[in-house]
Amino acid sequence: MRRILLTFLTAGVVSTGFAAQDQQKVNLFERQLQQDVKTLADKIQKLYGLHVKECAPSEIAKAEAFIDAIDGLSYINPDTGQIERTEIKPIDKILYKNKAKKYISLAREKVYSDQDGDGIPCYQEIEQGTNPFESEKKVSKVEIKVEKTAQQKTAEKKKKEGYQPLKLHARIHFDFDKYNIKKDYLPYLNVITRYLKAHDELKIKIVGYTDSIGSKEYNDRLARKRAETIKKYLVDHGISPDRIEIIGKGKEDYLFDNDTSLNRFTNRRAEFFVMEPTEGK
Repeated sequence: MRRILLTFLTAGVVSTGFAAQDQQKVNLFERQLQQDVKTLADKIQKLYGLHVKECAPSEIAKAEAFIDAIDGLSYINPDTGQIERTEIKPIDKILYKNKAKKYISLAREKVYSDQDGDGIPCYQEIEQGTNPFESEKKVSKVEIKVEKTAQQKTAEKKKKEGYQPLKLHARIHFDFDKYNIKKDYLPYLNVITRYLKAHDELKIKIVGYTDSIGSKEYNDRLARKRAETIKKYLVDHGISPDRIEIIGKGKEDYLFDNDTSLNRFTNRRAEFFVMEPTEGK
């Protein structure tokens, strides 16, 4: 009996020891992750000082969205209609961190690149008031100082008119007969949210689709519900409903035929289109 009891006690001590080691590893991982995230956040702040918002808006939006995703993703509970947060697995945290690192690197390249071929990096053109996306004749520092006020006014006008071609096209897919947002797509919705917040002159159109199963009337309603669910997500995350147009196309414009389950899943989608800047902005 004593041997049995001693065996159980020993097993308990060993088990407790392993649990403590596992917790220590978790704590070490989280501390290292927090340090890495802080480093990435500091890099983003430095890029903002170099006009990354103008030079690489899409890349910096994606970087920030993936950093946000590390702490948990918001999603709409289809049963309650409330926004909830889901925990992120350690492997996904590493994935999101690496994606953020990648987009920060791409954003930095654009900030320091000569995007219009006139020999001047993007951030310098923004600072001197010229358009970094249209080739212009090089000017001397003296000429820049003389013309800076006029160029700043021109640059501000072009910004309001949206002189940079903005192409943001995204697509998410839905399960059969469902219109709730799958968690896998939340990072991409966060990218769109950040992009729209950074460009308040833009509007977005969301188009919902279905596969070929079911009546036209039912699928028209389902397609619109899919677009409405995404609109609600964007509105709940700070985007004005006046900037969002939704359309339900239902059984139209298939990407593939509906002969297989994979093709039908691909057709059950919502697509996002960034529209031209609104007049008067």
